[in-house]
Amino acid sequence: MAPARVAAVDMGATSVRVAVVDLDAEVPEVEVVHRWFHGPVERPDGSVRWRWGELLDNVRVGLERARTSGPLASIGIDGWAVDYGLLDSDGVLLSDPHSYRSPRTEGWRDVVRSIGELELYRRTGIQLMPINTIFQLAAHDRDELARADRLVMLPELVAYELTGEVASERSNAGTTGLLDLATGRWAADLAAAVGVDPQILPTPEVAGRVLGEHDGTPVHLVAAHDTACAFAASPLDREGRVFVSSGTWFIVGVERERADTSEQARTTNFSNEVGAVEGFRYLKNVTGFWLLERCASEWGVSGRDLLELAAAAPETAVFDVRDERFLAPAEMDAEVRDAAELGPDAPHAVVARSIVESVAAGVARVVDELRRQSLPVEEIAVVGGGAASPFVLDRIAHHAAARVVPGATEASALGNALLQGVALGRFRDLADARAWAEGDGP
Repeated sequence: MAPARVAAVDMGATSVRVAVVDLDAEVPEVEVVHRWFHGPVERPDGSVRWRWGELLDNVRVGLERARTSGPLASIGIDGWAVDYGLLDSDGVLLSDPHSYRSPRTEGWRDVVRSIGELELYRRTGIQLMPINTIFQLAAHDRDELARADRLVMLPELVAYELTGEVASERSNAGTTGLLDLATGRWAADLAAAVGVDPQILPTPEVAGRVLGEHDGTPVHLVAAHDTACAFAASPLDREGRVFVSSGTWFIVGVERERADTSEQARTTNFSNEVGAVEGFRYLKNVTGFWLLERCASEWGVSGRDLLELAAAAPETAVFDVRDERFLAPAEMDAEVRDAAELGPDAPHAVVARSIVESVAAGVARVVDELRRQSLPVEEIAVVGGGAASPFVLDRIAHHAAARVVPGATEASALGNALLQGVALGRFRDLADARAWAEGDGP
């Protein structure tokens, strides 16, 4: 019988993971065989970029480790959205990709005004944030942009490095602020408005195609956006269930058949992101463990230790994690203390408690906005790193006044594997794959 082991490359903005999932197993298990912690670095020219060569090296190391315990049927790659790379006419990457945390997008509101906020939301349905690809491109070096032959989002760029095939996956394209909701194609006029030749944008396609091979293993195009994969691994077809993907960002939302670009959706700044297979993810981004991770790094401790300290600390001040001051501050500790009015003498545990409470309160605000839009909220399914922390789950339940159920801690990697299983014919469709993930058998 052909092997059913698949490798999921799951690129987070603070760690890159390569995991193996056996699709013939009775109980789904995500075995992380390699994990590389990383982050953007400021270059001498002031740009903030990803360590792209090191990232690719670690993907290859992870895939080699995945093969050591048996043959692989497939490889799939997902990752964070909005960032991209530019290839020249010879297929060579022009420069290391910029990070969405770069200050280069400080003038993003000017771009919104030049296009028109109403028009931009009506066309793309995407939450307006400075990190959006459209605002990054508006700030991109004009000379380099002129030399670009292809623009490739980062997960697809990794796939290109492994196979030589350029692709654009629809769920990832839908996060850019450049995809037309009505047509499912690139909005050529919006691209041109920020100085991008629409011809450099590969045609968006649905996941499932074999892109090529890496060391003899087929590489399938999966939902390239990690949140789309996390949604794919979560049974969300239940009335009243809200989804929270808890990581660097906390992504809060629901699945819907159709996009909502109403005035209420626009003024509350919800995103309509294209689903992994069909439908839309109606959601908002809430700044999440990024705050804790940065403080942990500045203090020389682990984030896990900080969560334990926070759980034992007394309740303290709550601040608004939505403030742009937290996107990329020079010193996160000082920024949080100032926002929470804690002062320089507050113990690390108290600062960490304030962060967890504030992130949970941010999730609750989105849940309340969903309720005000007549969407019932009876329970919240939490996946990702936060799902492993009873303290985090408790604080979300407390602030959102809803029952919280934990899901897969490696939900993006699991969803990646499920979509590979659909492409391989192991599952009839995503519903069948989700049923197996819930323990109903392959």
